Amino acid sequence: MGKLIMVIGGKRSGKSDFAQGLAEGFGDSILYIATLVPEDDEEVKSRIAYRKAMRPSGWDTLEIYDGIAAHIAEFGGAYDGIVLDRISVMVTQLLGAYNESWESVPLSAVLEIEKTIQQETRQVVKAAKSVSAPVIIITNELGMGSRPADRFHKIRRDITCRVNTKLAAQADEVYFMMAGIPMKIK
Repeated sequence: MGKLIMVIGGKRSGKSDFAQGLAEGFGDSILYIATLVPEDDEEVKSRIAYRKAMRPSGWDTLEIYDGIAAHIAEFGGAYDGIVLDRISVMVTQLLGAYNESWESVPLSAVLEIEKTIQQETRQVVKAAKSVSAPVIIITNELGMGSRPADRFHKIRRDITCRVNTKLAAQADEVYFMMAGIPMKIK
C-alpha cells in the first residue's frame, strides 16, 4: 500500500519546494503531475516555466487536471514517488469546465457539481493508496483568507475546503506550510 502525504498552505508559502524536497528523498524517478495546464496567460506560462526549471531535469511531468486517478494507478508502480501539484487547482479547473453562469446557478446544481468533484478526489486518494510509490498531494488552504467577492470564488473556496478536509482525513501525513516552514500536523 502506498503512502499519502498532504502538503497544505497559503499561496507562496513554500508548499512546492517542501514537497519537492520530500520527493527527492524517495529516489530519482519521480512523476510530477501538474494540474495548472498552460493557457494564454503570460503570468501563468511564466509560473509554469519557473516551476519546471526548479524541478530536477530527470523528473517526468504530466500536465492534466481530469482523470488523474487513472494515471496514478497506471504509472504509480513505475516511479519512486509521485507529486500532485495541486488538488486545489484541479478543483478550479474542473469547476471552470462547467461554463456555468455562477451568479445564478441554483444550489442544487452546485451540489451536483461538488458531488462530481468529491468523487474525482476520492478516486485520486484510492489510486494513491493503491500504488507502491508514495504520493504527495499539494493543495492551497483557502479557508484562512479573505472572503471572496463573487459567487464563483465563494463556491470554489467552499468546495476546495471540503475537499481538503476529506483529503487530510485520508492522508497518512499532513504538513501545514507557513513562510516556508513546514509544521507536521498529522
